[in-house]
Amino acid sequence: MAGTNRHVALVIAVVAAGSEAHAKDCSPPSPECHLANGKELLESDPKRAAEELLASFKLDERTDTLELYAMALQADRKYALSLETWKRVIVFRESELDAAREAARKASGRKATAAKAALARSQKQNEAAAEAIQKLWGAVGRVRVKIAAGEVVTVSRGGIEVDATRDVTVNAGRDELVLTRKDGRSKRIVVEVSPGGVAEVEAVFDAEPSKAEPMPAQPPKGMTKLPAEPLEEPEPMASTQMWVETPRSPRLSKVGLGIAAGGLVSLAVAGTFGYLAERDYDDARSAGCNDAGQCPVGQAVELAEQSNDRARVAQITAIGGGALLVTGAVMWVVGRGKTRHAAPAVTVHVQPSSAAIAWRF
Repeated sequence: MAGTNRHVALVIAVVAAGSEAHAKDCSPPSPECHLANGKELLESDPKRAAEELLASFKLDERTDTLELYAMALQADRKYALSLETWKRVIVFRESELDAAREAARKASGRKATAAKAALARSQKQNEAAAEAIQKLWGAVGRVRVKIAAGEVVTVSRGGIEVDATRDVTVNAGRDELVLTRKDGRSKRIVVEVSPGGVAEVEAVFDAEPSKAEPMPAQPPKGMTKLPAEPLEEPEPMASTQMWVETPRSPRLSKVGLGIAAGGLVSLAVAGTFGYLAERDYDDARSAGCNDAGQCPVGQAVELAEQSNDRARVAQITAIGGGALLVTGAVMWVVGRGKTRHAAPAVTVHVQPSSAAIAWRF
């Protein structure tokens, strides 16, 4: 934990230039310009720094830029978004670690020394990201948004849309979510959740306001209002009404299948990393590690660290994959449910001198 704080403080101290920072005009936009602005503003204005760093990352997806973006969000007290960004950093760092290990294995001589130094640097960066996540868990909670079947509602947090089919990570204590319906109506919800806790909210919107009836016209001054002629009694009419049953929401069912498929893929990835972690653990024991976790310096230590890293990724991926699978299954079942609604109605109007048939859809 202390290592993470020193790491963040060191980066802020290095990138901060002077007591007052100013952002440059990035016209035309370039990742280097936005990155320089983000570094310049990181200490004095973390909110603007996060905007500049995100703009740089969108133009050039570099892991170092994403890491600075997570730091800026954390400094701006947007802990939920910072936590999710640190998770992405770990995923990117894991691929870089694999590449560094492969390069260190194949290199020789001076190249081998440089490759091992790069591997050690990547491992340290990955450990710092994991420590940042552990620290942020105490500053966030989760919110489960319950949306009625058939409703199309988007959920955003801090102006950024989030996946409402899963628990939404929010700042612990007090935070806000904005729910927006398909017709454009929106609703702001204040949520309060304890650190590490889970709260539930329902996406319920107020009924649309009824249109005011027009006021009766008043006659001009000096004129007498004539009494209205009595209205003729409406002629009797006969109508037939049929009811049909259709699937509640075929689109919801299809989306559920897609989410469940994503969950299966995530579980497969988690299983792969779990297998690799177990294999590395066996190799580490063969290289001299004991049951107490003590390993001789050299290849045994590298294998043990690699096993821990892959086990951590397998655990995070398995949790996410399980949540996706359950959510997709629920959406599939709800979408396939039957709903009963009125079929096109046929109305017959009979009058003394005429008859008419009308269809209502």
